Amino acid sequence: MDDFQTWFDHKLQWEPKKYGGIQDIRFPGSSDHIWKPDVLLYNSAAEDFDSTFKSNLLTYHTGTVVWIPPGVLKFVCQLDVTWFPFDDQVCEMKFGSWTFHGYAIDLQIDDDSNGTQSMDLSTYLVNGEWQVISTNAKRIVSYFKCCPEPYPTVNYYLHIRRRTLYYGFNLIIPSLLISLMAILGFMFPPDAGEKITLEVTILLAIVFFLSMVSEMTPPTSEAVPLIGVFFSCCMLVVSASVVFTIVVLNLHFRSADSHEMNPLVRRILLEFLPWLLFMSRPGYKFVKANVIDNTDKMPKKPKNPLDCNLPSNHAGYEAQILLLHSVHTELRKVVAFYSKEEHDERIQTDWRFAAMVVDRACLLLFTVFIVISILAIMMSAPHIIA
Repeated sequence: MDDFQTWFDHKLQWEPKKYGGIQDIRFPGSSDHIWKPDVLLYNSAAEDFDSTFKSNLLTYHTGTVVWIPPGVLKFVCQLDVTWFPFDDQVCEMKFGSWTFHGYAIDLQIDDDSNGTQSMDLSTYLVNGEWQVISTNAKRIVSYFKCCPEPYPTVNYYLHIRRRTLYYGFNLIIPSLLISLMAILGFMFPPDAGEKITLEVTILLAIVFFLSMVSEMTPPTSEAVPLIGVFFSCCMLVVSASVVFTIVVLNLHFRSADSHEMNPLVRRILLEFLPWLLFMSRPGYKFVKANVIDNTDKMPKKPKNPLDCNLPSNHAGYEAQILLLHSVHTELRKVVAFYSKEEHDERIQTDWRFAAMVVDRACLLLFTVFIVISILAIMMSAPHIIA
């Protein structure tokens, strides 16, 4: 950066025709034989404080002195990372005399500069990370209690905007894809063991991207970066999805031997939520054994075989009755077994359907939450593309 300074020194006037037509003279910048203003960058962060190169001073016969000392200026800039990586920064450079007051050195802004570009950007090299928006300048006069004299300073405000292409391809787009993958986890069947693995992997990926963001931004407690808020929302969603995935798996693998469905839970998970989510329960069919369940017409076993006056040609009738009663007993056991199986199957099917309902509800809720979060963050950003 070149610090363009010019002033008038009446002691350095001469007539060129008396000195061989010499119009101007150059003096070494380090020379003590010519007066130079002690204008410094007040908010300098350089180790030497004044890091400008002592170039030659160009002196004209009219007494005008021009000094353009080049240098690499390092100065303090208060960063606001609230909208990172869609942020704009305004950095201030404060120039003023170190020992002279305003009556001795009256600093003024060049009249040729316009309102938005007070710096000469003709030799500016385009930066890949920042874009220069404006370079305003303002003259500020300060007064102190110790001294009645004014102390003018010239403040330059460098308005720069961060280019978002790099961060878009390396942070924003991958984070959006990871968030969508968190939603896809609920599209797995409830009994899929890969659901937990997918959600935990996504959670680790979000933590990794969040650590990258923390390394790119300066450590400050004044504001939280916008993309950090987005990753925190994604981490919250994925953490909640892990919890709800465990709940879904727990519901799916419940059985009649371990859990009995509460009437309130049944009404919510099997009636209200399916109606709200437009879910129709799949038909349940159970082939019941074709067995005799009516025992009223079964002949009863006689208490005393002698009480039955049976013909002699029906001597095996009692044995048949005993055999039928034995078969009937076994059939009742079979019917009881299949009835219990049917009951257990119905309860297990209820739990599985409840798991599907919770899974579908989580899919819709997390989808709406992530979409709203993305839209809210994108809409709140000052700009998307720069």
